[in-house]
Amino acid sequence: MVRRWLCWLLALLGALVLRVAYTGWLAGFILFGVLYLPVLGLLLSLPALLAAKVELSPSPQRSRRGDAACWRLTTHSVLGLPLGRVKGRVRTVNEWNGLSYEVKKKWFFTGTGTSLDLPAPVEHCGLLTGRLCHVWALDCLGLFWLPLRRGGKAQLWIGPIPKREELPPLPEEEAPGVRPRPGGGPGEDYDPREYRPGDPLSSIHWKLSAKRDELVTRETLETVRPLPLLTLDLFGDADTLDATLDLLAGVSGELLSQGRSHAVAWADPVTGEPRRCPVAGQEDLERCLEALASHRAPLSGKSILDMAGLGKSLHLKPSSTSVGRADPGAPPSSAPASDRGGDRA
Repeated sequence: MVRRWLCWLLALLGALVLRVAYTGWLAGFILFGVLYLPVLGLLLSLPALLAAKVELSPSPQRSRRGDAACWRLTTHSVLGLPLGRVKGRVRTVNEWNGLSYEVKKKWFFTGTGTSLDLPAPVEHCGLLTGRLCHVWALDCLGLFWLPLRRGGKAQLWIGPIPKREELPPLPEEEAPGVRPRPGGGPGEDYDPREYRPGDPLSSIHWKLSAKRDELVTRETLETVRPLPLLTLDLFGDADTLDATLDLLAGVSGELLSQGRSHAVAWADPVTGEPRRCPVAGQEDLERCLEALASHRAPLSGKSILDMAGLGKSLHLKPSSTSVGRADPGAPPSSAPASDRGGDRA
């Protein structure tokens, strides 16, 4: 752009010399035209600049760590007018590990629908949020950089690489329990309780009601078998978090391939609030992985193993032994890359 301004200054200097050497109307007209040429170029470019917009989108929307993925910059124009050179800056933040990246690029806006692909940082798992920080375009003479309208943020999910290995033995399932069946209905097991407005008449225990001289309702119970529990901690550096998610994807995927439903539990590393996600299929696993990697994970935090009443679980810990032990005093497991979880008081 500096060269173009120098060319304009040289043209202006030549017009001044011509005006001094030649006092006719043509010399004055040339001087006036060269002097106001930047303003004229700016006015001619304004309609195209005001009608243009640049939007950011992921391509594809979901990818795996290390696979090719990019941010796509797409230019739109209500009037369909082309522009000259456009420059922009894309800032990407990994919502899980907090790493940020920035890419600058220049390209030509040849018309509406023009797109440009910028590589996205896929070195680590997590939810990537991309934003267009600055988008500028040159006027038709290339003398002024003017801002363009830009779209909102875009998000790209980078999933783990499942770590396939021998499935470690799961802790023995806890004894089944009972709970009130949602919606009631017929059943052999029930608990008597006081009648509540809205209870169906068919659920009233008439003999017991007559004996107690008050309405008593049958509350149908159902047997609940606790799911095998996988636990993990959500703190550490980026490589540790990636290894944790790889291990979870591998172990959980192997359980699903055997038709074994299970649950994943973790603690919020800041508040310590326990969270649990049941996994009965591949879609449940994907939702669980996204829930894990969509929030900021600190370098250190509270562990799920510090919770009271956790019960038997298989704690996943990326290290030389890929599955950690919930109970340090428990005997070693037969699987070389795993340990068996223990009871938590």
